[in-house]
Amino acid sequence: MTSIAEAVRGLAGMRLVEIRRIVDMVVAVFRPDAGVEHTIHAPCPVRVMHGNVILIGSYDTHHPRVPGTDSDESFEKFTTMFDVRAKSLTSSLAEGDYRVIVAEVGPGGLLAVEAANGSDSIRLEAIPMSSGPQVESWRLFALEKDAEHFVFPEAAGRD
Repeated sequence: MTSIAEAVRGLAGMRLVEIRRIVDMVVAVFRPDAGVEHTIHAPCPVRVMHGNVILIGSYDTHHPRVPGTDSDESFEKFTTMFDVRAKSLTSSLAEGDYRVIVAEVGPGGLLAVEAANGSDSIRLEAIPMSSGPQVESWRLFALEKDAEHFVFPEAAGRD
């Protein structure tokens, strides 16, 4: 049986191809040269960094793209700052070849995935913020039927 840390390290070499959301959960998609895509679903706080700059933060879903617009309406219509920035970043990922060079689980379940295109790199961090052992912070799985899901914390993935 593969451990959660081994599954995360298995992202190394895959292309980061998309950042988006499903409701309020951040989704990142990784594509190997051959085989099945993998994804991370993170209902916990997430940020995508370029150097010391936060390109996207999961809390950007609370802010409409157009100031003064109703935030609930923007959220429902996928017109938040998160949506605009995620779409732009995904376009940049499509134009480049951002390969995972670092994929690790740190203290407290901090998930860090860094992808580079030459000397340019971006870093995705999922930051668990719950002390409850059965509150899911993030999961990693292959996009195929009956694929094993690697859930942090592991107790959250048990029925």
